[in-house]
Amino acid sequence: MADTWKEAEKAAQRGVAAAQDDAARVAANATKQFGDLSKKGQQFARDADQRIEEYTGRSSDAWIKEGSRFIKTRPWTAVAVVAVAAYLVGKLRG
Repeated sequence: MADTWKEAEKAAQRGVAAAQDDAARVAANATKQFGDLSKKGQQFARDADQRIEEYTGRSSDAWIKEGSRFIKTRPWTAVAVVAVAAYLVGKLRG
């Protein structure tokens, strides 16, 4: 009876160790994929900022500051602009 108990205990310990190894592998893989995704997102943001500056001659920071100032000085106009833009995009999408 004691031998059976010890064997069951060892099997449970092996199962726990295997589950811990699997969890560590999954966590390492998720961390790597998250890092890769973060790098791609940062590169996308840099590319978008560069394109905005090429097309408009102003950086995205300048556009954000101007938009923020517009919202602070004319909040209801900003809401109307967003509503009209959303309506038009909805109509264009069909």
